[in-house]
Amino acid sequence: MPIGTFLDTFPPSLFIVIHIILLLVGVWAATAAAKSKLSYASAFWLYPVVHVGFLAYLLGFFTLRMSVFLEQVLVLVMVLWIVMKARQ
Repeated sequence: MPIGTFLDTFPPSLFIVIHIILLLVGVWAATAAAKSKLSYASAFWLYPVVHVGFLAYLLGFFTLRMSVFLEQVLVLVMVLWIVMKARQ
């Protein structure tokens, strides 16, 4: 039995609410970083986009693999962006 199968017992609406909350946290972080004039502030906008991808899955527009792939690529780009800007 794979780890995490218990999550299948929760209703999809719970995950939609969770991803909306995470999206809002991402918008707050991006806005706070921009107000602080951080050189890498724009990179934080990729985090809320990740949750748009998961919402697209939960609403039936993306497959799970597409959402996870999008998330992994965007997080990688965000990490590289932050590190490169922070080094300048």
